[in-house]
Amino acid sequence: MRILLTLLGIVAIVAYSVLGAFLMNDWAVVAASGMPLDTTIADMKAADQQYSTIPGLVFAALGILIALVWGAITMWCRAILPGWASLALWAGILAFGAPAYFFTSFANLNSVGDTYADWNSGAAFTLEAPLYAISGFAFLIAVGALTVPLAKTVARKTSTGQWHGDKKSA
Repeated sequence: MRILLTLLGIVAIVAYSVLGAFLMNDWAVVAASGMPLDTTIADMKAADQQYSTIPGLVFAALGILIALVWGAITMWCRAILPGWASLALWAGILAFGAPAYFFTSFANLNSVGDTYADWNSGAAFTLEAPLYAISGFAFLIAVGALTVPLAKTVARKTSTGQWHGDKKSA
């Protein structure tokens, strides 16, 4: 079961990073400008604005690398890394995907905004919203994955009398 969940986790992180790369390099730029990508890039160059696919490629490459490292750690450190910790790491990776996406996609969308006075930032955000929602949900999963073991530990210590004194010492 751990192998299946690890593979699904890797696929989720890779899909997130590849989707983010397509959004920042193509889809959000097209949505914000309202023009085909080739026309948008030509207009941005004419307006002396930068357009680069490098941030998207780096985002995807790092996402794939992080997914593989997480998968390797999850599988090879089973004795050291409990399931809840692996889940918290996975969710943390996805939760930090939104800030990473925002900062890496900022340059291209800023160039669109500087090129077109009537650009549609709302259309770009509509496309990006699922990434932000996934990251927000992943943050909640990470917090839950870290809170449940802590709550169990506190409940276990309270029930054995370690914190409130046991009846034998009174």
